[in-house]
Amino acid sequence: MGDFETNELGMIWIIIIVIILAVVWSLVRFFIDYSKLRSSISSRGGVKTIYKPLVDGLLQYSSARILQDQTDLVTIGGTFTDPISNRECGIWSVIIQLAFTTLNVKYQAHHNLDGGETAKQVWDFPLNMNPEEMLTVIKKKADEWDIYGIVK
Repeated sequence: MGDFETNELGMIWIIIIVIILAVVWSLVRFFIDYSKLRSSISSRGGVKTIYKPLVDGLLQYSSARILQDQTDLVTIGGTFTDPISNRECGIWSVIIQLAFTTLNVKYQAHHNLDGGETAKQVWDFPLNMNPEEMLTVIKKKADEWDIYGIVK
């Protein structure tokens, strides 16, 4: 092996080590920032408290209940009722989760009538947006399914 090949191999190892250190540093910074975010949310009472008007508005839907309540995440869900047979015919859920710069809301619904249908929608609301305005946007999507009894 000549000096050129040895120097080239050493340079490759230096590049690999620098890349690994950059990835590790990025992960450490992410976890530190995430920890700060969770602490900030926790000190204000969690998502359920911070966005109380949004949570309360979603709980007004028929059969709605809180399925999961964590510091940075709340899941609300319920069932659809067939208006003719008055039996359950589907499910729906809304996941409200704080991200670093947005409030991420995921809506999903599925009913079994007429062969079944699934609806999915994801919104990224600004953190400073009025929760009642968020509720209006979400209800517009949910109310498309009102004929299946989600609202009573």
